[in-house]
Order: sequence, then structure tokens, then C-alpha cells
Amino acid sequence: MAGTFRRRGCKCPPERKRCTCGAKWYYRYDITDPKTGKRKQKEIGGFRTKEEAQDAATRIQSELLNGTYVELKKKTVGEYLLDYVENTLKQEVAPNTYEQRLAFVENHIKPHIGAILLAELTPQQIQKFYNDLREKHSAGHVQNIGNLLNKAFNQAVRWNLIFRNPFSLVRKPSTSRKNTKIKVWTTEEQKQFLNFVAGSGPHWCYTMFLLALTSGLRKGELIGLQWGDVNTKDGMVTVKRTAVIANKELYLKDMPKTESSIRSIQLPPQTVKELKKWKVACPTNPLNLVFPSPKTNGILYPNSFDKRFDSFVKGAGVAKISSHGTRHTFATTLLANGVNAKVVQEMLGHATIKTTLDTYAHVLPNMQKDAAKQLSEVLF
Repeated sequence: MAGTFRRRGCKCPPERKRCTCGAKWYYRYDITDPKTGKRKQKEIGGFRTKEEAQDAATRIQSELLNGTYVELKKKTVGEYLLDYVENTLKQEVAPNTYEQRLAFVENHIKPHIGAILLAELTPQQIQKFYNDLREKHSAGHVQNIGNLLNKAFNQAVRWNLIFRNPFSLVRKPSTSRKNTKIKVWTTEEQKQFLNFVAGSGPHWCYTMFLLALTSGLRKGELIGLQWGDVNTKDGMVTVKRTAVIANKELYLKDMPKTESSIRSIQLPPQTVKELKKWKVACPTNPLNLVFPSPKTNGILYPNSFDKRFDSFVKGAGVAKISSHGTRHTFATTLLANGVNAKVVQEMLGHATIKTTLDTYAHVLPNMQKDAAKQLSEVLF
């Protein structure tokens, strides 16, 4: 095979038959410059084994023979990712998703591995990158960054910018929540909170937070809810959209978080009753929102939602949880009272039941005790 192979920077003693220092293999070959007609040497490397370097060499020589060879560009990881997000991914995703992915590149990827050449990034460097991120961020956040990188590097392989995707060799942090403790309210705390809001807040706030605790809707889904999505006759609410922020503007996105997020939820009679009362009092607004902003009559900003929620939590004297904690509280209450996990999954809009079971694993031991007790009562 044309070209030569070498292991660069090996620090192992000469008498050692096998390299254990992690030195990488490189392949050096000749190409003809199409502009000058002169031959010049090129080298690619960063391969873990000689076999990997030989595979790359075979591919290069094949492309040189059939005229499809494209010279690898010496782009850094940061340069490539910015170009990929701006010119490729931007056309495929919603504006808020594009902004989030761009923030991943600027805030996380560039500071850690952005200066490394695209073709020389190693699995070891990636693993360290994941470990460093995991010290400051959740496993889910690191997973999302890893998903972006894996997708971008798969595209780099298809574009002949690199010969292999090193991210496919590294395991991303698990997003399992089995050992994560979720803060939720007891039924007594829920009653205490709702009683306080009913006595001190405007009726729309009471209705909104009552709906949150009895439907499991996400914050964006509550804010984006329109009266056309509420069937007070059948006591159903349908989730069709969510409120998102992109380019510093708040707007309604027709597709919620996932396809499974489009769902219909049966409401308790008490919640339906409050929605009927609020529908009569609700101000007319251009988007026909169930909970329009009291200041602008448009979409309620998520931070305004959170500020009101935090204020009521403090006033009610209940345990401090985030506004998303109402969703966790809804699910935990149902599971703890024997509602089938599959039903809870559908009401929450989770893509798989595994997500539901992993998220609310802390409820399962008590459910198993109740099941064993019921079995005992039936058989003995």
C-alpha cells in the first residue's frame, strides 16, 4: 500500500513489545496538487491502532484512484460546529432549538475542545470533556450536548471531513433518574397551597395552578393553552402547542416538546368547574389564551409565571419546589394512589413508559407493598 505508517510520540521503552502509553498512529501519503501539478505529502492521524490507520489509508488510496478524493481540511472542532449549527442545523430545527444548540457550542464545546483539530479529537479527550461537564451540569444536559456532537460528527464523516466519528466510541452519561430525589408536595401541602392562592390571589392564578396540579401540564403548555383546547362539557383539555422563547421573543409553537406531548387529559370536576367560571371572566385576547398576561393581554412570560408561583409558595408556607414540581407532584400523587403507570405516562405525554418509571422510581416501593397487601387479601 502506498504511504507509510508510524506511531507518533510513543514513550514506551524499546524492550516493551506492546505500546501502553496511548501513542496514536498516523498515515503519511502523497497527493498531486491540482493547481501546480507538484506532489506533496499529507498526513492524517489520531488513530488508536494501526488497523484503524490502515482502514483510512485504504479509503484514501481508493478515492485517489477513482478521482473522488477530497483533501481533509484542518478545521478545529469549534470552527466546524459553528458552521454546522449555523448553516445546516438551523434549517432543520425550530428557532428556540437552534438558539439552544448554538449556546451549547459557545458556552460548553468551544471552551473545552473547540481548539482541537477536527481530525485529531480522541475518545479520551471526549470522555474528559463529558466528565468535566458532568461536575457542573445534569446528566440530561450533558446528554443533549453529546447528541448534538454525535450528529454533527456523523455529518462530518459523510462530508469526508473526517474518517470516523470518535463520539460513537464514547458512552454519554446516563439520564436515569432512579437515584435522583424529586421534590414534590404531599396532598396536605397541595391543599394548603391552593387554599392560600384562592384566598389571596386573582381567580386566574388559582385556576391556573389548580389546572397545573390536576393535569400535569408543563409550564409552556399552560401558558400556550387556548380556549379551543378546553372542552368543559366533557371535562377534557387537549395539549397542542407550547410557549417558547427564541430571538428574545415569546411565541406559540404548534408542536409541543415531543409528538407524544400532543395528548388529551381528563380533568377532575372541580377543575372543570373553575375553568367554566374563569372562562366567563377571562378578558378577550387576540390569541384566545386561557391565561393571557394581565399586563399585555398577550402571552404570559414564563418568568412571570415562576415569580407568581414562588410568591404563593412562600405565602402558603409549604415546602419550596419549582413550578415544574407541580408536574412531578401530579404524577407522584397518581402513582401513589394506585393509578396505572401506563395511564400516568399518557397523561404526562412521556414518549415511553421507561421515562415515567425512571423518573418516579421513588414511588414504586410503596406501590409494590400495596400490591403485595392486595394479593394477600385475595389469596389468604
